[in-house]
Amino acid sequence: MHDKSIQIVSCQAVTSLRRMAVLRARSWQRGFPPVSVVLLVLLLARVPLGASDSPSRPIHKPNLSSDTEVQVLGVRAISQADYSWVVIDLSDRVRYKVGHLPDPQRLYLDLSQTKISPRLLGQRLVFKDGLVEQIRMGSDPGSVTRIVLDLRATVSYLVSNLEDHKQLLIELRPPDEAGPIPIRPGIRGALMQILSSDRPGSVNTSPQGASSSNADEPRTESASGPPSYWDAQNAGPSYAGTLSARNLLLLGLKMGSSYDDNIFRNNQSTVGDVDFLFGPSLSLRREGSRFSLALNYQPQFRIYRKVSEQNAVDQTLGFDLTYRASPRASFRARGSAFYMTGIFQPSQDEGFFPGLSSPSSLNETLFTPTARQLRWSSRIDATYQASVRDSVDLFLASSRLDYRQQILNDENLQNTEQNEAGLLCEHRLSPHTTVGIEYLYEDIRFGPDSRTLVQSAFFSYAQHVSPSLTLSVFGGPQFSRLAEVVILPVGTFTLRIPDVQTGWNWAVGGTLTKQLPKTAFQLTAQHEVSNGAGLLGAVVSSSARASVRRRLPGRWDTIWSAGYADNTSLGSAASRRAFQGLTAGAGLERSFTEKLSFGLKYNFVRQRGAQQSRLFGNLDHDIWSVRFSYWFHAMALGR
Repeated sequence: MHDKSIQIVSCQAVTSLRRMAVLRARSWQRGFPPVSVVLLVLLLARVPLGASDSPSRPIHKPNLSSDTEVQVLGVRAISQADYSWVVIDLSDRVRYKVGHLPDPQRLYLDLSQTKISPRLLGQRLVFKDGLVEQIRMGSDPGSVTRIVLDLRATVSYLVSNLEDHKQLLIELRPPDEAGPIPIRPGIRGALMQILSSDRPGSVNTSPQGASSSNADEPRTESASGPPSYWDAQNAGPSYAGTLSARNLLLLGLKMGSSYDDNIFRNNQSTVGDVDFLFGPSLSLRREGSRFSLALNYQPQFRIYRKVSEQNAVDQTLGFDLTYRASPRASFRARGSAFYMTGIFQPSQDEGFFPGLSSPSSLNETLFTPTARQLRWSSRIDATYQASVRDSVDLFLASSRLDYRQQILNDENLQNTEQNEAGLLCEHRLSPHTTVGIEYLYEDIRFGPDSRTLVQSAFFSYAQHVSPSLTLSVFGGPQFSRLAEVVILPVGTFTLRIPDVQTGWNWAVGGTLTKQLPKTAFQLTAQHEVSNGAGLLGAVVSSSARASVRRRLPGRWDTIWSAGYADNTSLGSAASRRAFQGLTAGAGLERSFTEKLSFGLKYNFVRQRGAQQSRLFGNLDHDIWSVRFSYWFHAMALGR
């Protein structure tokens, strides 16, 4: 064990051959077989997903004179294309050992006679780019804490003590450069921000993955490269430094009640009722050196007080699987499915680990009358990191909206399907700026008689305007070809006339995100060709949405959101339809303990049709809901 305050090592790349295991999975046919899901989770929880992070020889654990263990209080980091800093906060000075493991490249610190703060257990810090891919930690029974930095390439590094030996600073640079990182004016503020910020007394590891609700607890700072528009839009607002739980299996129970003043989502027949909801929840995140898996499954029983014919079992499934074939190549498969009735299902935005968002391309700004529906979305990405600054992503995606128990006709809802293929090339101009070019092909089907082919070319730009402010925009032309059947009534007869139309449309959109330790804000706007969510065929969709999350005293969080959308169908003037909608929401959340949390929400929707729109698409909807979540079992799945 070395007791030096500074160590400088240049890690050389070492290659070795490893055998890859063949991963087999059976595709879902219909519904969600709970037994198969449980068996799959238990199997993945027991099988190791990659190479161990343990070195080949045992670690020497020194005997310290004090019986009191030092605590790891927090990890804060900045990772950019040409440098990275990592600060480890400790409760007291500690002896440490630095080591390196190749294939894949990893740097680790073993801290003697230490333990991780209980609220840091199972967490990691993830970066989109730069020298560091992620930071994770774990402890063994011998009171040695290992902090692992998963690297994207070979690096030179320097480790030093700060602040009376209660902070460790890790500086990383490309292998051709050694010594401390020069403090240039452009990056001086970023370093001073993480060194001068309050030391994290604790960071929440609640199953929902949200940050701790303690208003006095600062957050881990991250200044990784700016996300693209599409990543930022799907991520939603979150506090600065929010970390993800890892290598954890969670079993829980959700229950609650809500009052809905229009349960059929139809202004022509307004009925209000109270429902009761309860159901188990299973969440898993497993991390290995090559494989990572996140999975969530939630069946929920919904029982109405008066309108018993609406009683149902809603089910939610989501997964995210990543395989890193090499330091440059990776593959990712994502999927989500919702089998439910109506809108504002709590399982759509609760209970998932951070980052386990739906890959759906279905239009979320149109609302339909109550109908039993299956929403299934999947996406596969193959990404190649050509250099530190350049990456190429080839993807295939499919989304389907199936009204399984609905009688479909021209005056009712229609099944909708959207298939996509695309190629995205991104180049990092600087540590804070990224540009990209994307080609996207879309095939949108609405019922049996409408099909739209869309080809798009987008230019994207993303920038970290400041350490807490990110701007992402995109724009480009779209060419659409609509083939549909126009139905004209003539007396007692009906004429079906095939119609083909083509046209050009300019797509544009942007996301502005502000992330602070106690406040998160996001503003999103877009204008593009999309699907009509079962209510219309292909549409030109224009929408804007703002959301704010604020931490209050007493472990409370408040959430506010508002949005507007205009969806106008493509096609001839005789068949053109349009809907405008307003949405608003407010909520309060509180974590009573690490296992028990509470939420109170209000949601409002107002939607009106224009031109030839169907009347049953008009709706006014208010719903008040209260939810309790309790995680009764958490199983650690290894380091």
